[in-house]
Amino acid sequence: MAKEKTHITVKAAKGVAPTELAISKAREDTAKSPYRTKLENGIYEIDIETDFIEQYHITDLSQLINNGSTSRFAYFLIEDGAEITATLHDDRIDVVSTGQEQLASDRMKELEMETFMSKAEEIEKIEDENVASEMYELLNDETNKWEQDYYAQNPMISFMLDLDYRLASFRFNDHALMNQIKTYNEYYSDKYPGHPAHQSIAKNANSGLQIYGGTYHDYDVRTIDGEKVKAYDFLKPGCYNLVILWATWCAPCRRECQEIAAFIDPYLKKGLNVFALTREFKNTDALRSVVEKDQYPWPTLVDLDNEFRVFDRHGASSSGVFIIDPEGKIVFADFGPDEVKAALDSYFY
Repeated sequence: MAKEKTHITVKAAKGVAPTELAISKAREDTAKSPYRTKLENGIYEIDIETDFIEQYHITDLSQLINNGSTSRFAYFLIEDGAEITATLHDDRIDVVSTGQEQLASDRMKELEMETFMSKAEEIEKIEDENVASEMYELLNDETNKWEQDYYAQNPMISFMLDLDYRLASFRFNDHALMNQIKTYNEYYSDKYPGHPAHQSIAKNANSGLQIYGGTYHDYDVRTIDGEKVKAYDFLKPGCYNLVILWATWCAPCRRECQEIAAFIDPYLKKGLNVFALTREFKNTDALRSVVEKDQYPWPTLVDLDNEFRVFDRHGASSSGVFIIDPEGKIVFADFGPDEVKAALDSYFY
């Protein structure tokens, strides 16, 4: 029997034309949602029941299908007894909920806005782009620490559901993820007992994802000649390692490799170790040709037809660059030759 039951009312703001909306569980295909309406009568009401508190979202399905994206979407929690009102506007969907977990999450977001908005506005006034970029990075770090401290002192289900989502859809440049995992391990492992998110988080957190701030994990991969090898065979302990992800079918990825190759020699002489991972399909013919032509000064490994899910483990689709420190910790997970060079300079000069 379902434990959580929420009543949802959807309506359009005055003067806003009706459109097809869809309500679906987070991480599920919006287009396959059983809860869809065009608000032809100006209002749509539905009760949704779940076994546990879950995150759902409401989306402008018509705009999503026609344009490939939409700004008209919003998230909310299905929790017992909650009354939710979603209002469609020209550029957004506003959601108001009476649910206690949703209210706790909303209060946290409001407080965060009050705490950091003025600082962000001050940075926007800085004309020097480099200085502004550095200031934004520091502000992001400060904001992330504030969030983790708040979640530790004010446990809420939205934190756990967000972590579950971020792990399931892991991206290599999610620099806040490791801190969120640490907060979960310390403060949330005994919260909301029986919720399936616990099992999902444990499974994904221990699946060998290459998370910034964590350990670089070993994995199977192949040489261009098809020999099965371990990544650790190409990783040199006790020194800095640079791992470059790219693909021959991705022109920007290849250009990035070429630019890195053009400035890498001084770092190699200082002890940097480098190897590349490529994501190819059907065969390695194009890879052989490109590697021979570009003459990269590092070994190139390949995951053909996603055999070992190497790129999934790295949270990348086609490109990404990782730097691993002498202790085996991932200290850089990003992309862009300029960013890579700046990071290497900080470690070697």
